[in-house]
Amino acid sequence: MINRFVIGFLKSRTFALLLSNLLVVLFLIGCEEVKNIPSQLPNPVRDFMEKDKYIIGLRWYEYGNYDIAFKYWKPLAEEGDCDAEFSLGLLYFEGRAVGKSYETALGWWLKSASQGQPDALLGLGVTFSHEEIPYSPFNCRDGCGVGKKLIEAYKWSSLASEMGYGIEKRQAHRLLEKIRDQLSAEEITEGDKIVEEWKPNPSLCVPRSGL
Repeated sequence: MINRFVIGFLKSRTFALLLSNLLVVLFLIGCEEVKNIPSQLPNPVRDFMEKDKYIIGLRWYEYGNYDIAFKYWKPLAEEGDCDAEFSLGLLYFEGRAVGKSYETALGWWLKSASQGQPDALLGLGVTFSHEEIPYSPFNCRDGCGVGKKLIEAYKWSSLASEMGYGIEKRQAHRLLEKIRDQLSAEEITEGDKIVEEWKPNPSLCVPRSGL
């Protein structure tokens, strides 16, 4: 009798409804737990599938986890990854996860810019011109620890305007115009010659675009 009753119940619509409700509850509990995951990972599914360590570091940076971003970027920068060199320099420039050091930031940006990384080129243009890019971390109105060198700023800003893309390219053009207004015709000619003779070292990197 008990076995027949149990079998009958398992086949009944009541059991199916109870099972369905239980599954819904378990799903909602699971969703609630997912909401609590950001402190562990920005996006677990995407980041476990992502193979580019630079991009994983970038996501951590975007979520304010600068220590973890630093751990992802530093080895890549030391291997010569142009994007990681720029981003590691940015951490030093902003003083995030590391002590603020314009000197160290400049060192990494020079390594990155020597390969033609657009953000690093723009950062150097801002640094040596003592200018700023609105709504961005680039602000060197206070000098950023280096002397004002307008021809050097002209060089890097010109290269940024050529190699940049999207909003960075427009920002570089605007910065270049500000610098150009402060230079004589002879200085502009000198700057143009430097830009024309510039070659990437060790080689031209292919920065990740659309990030």
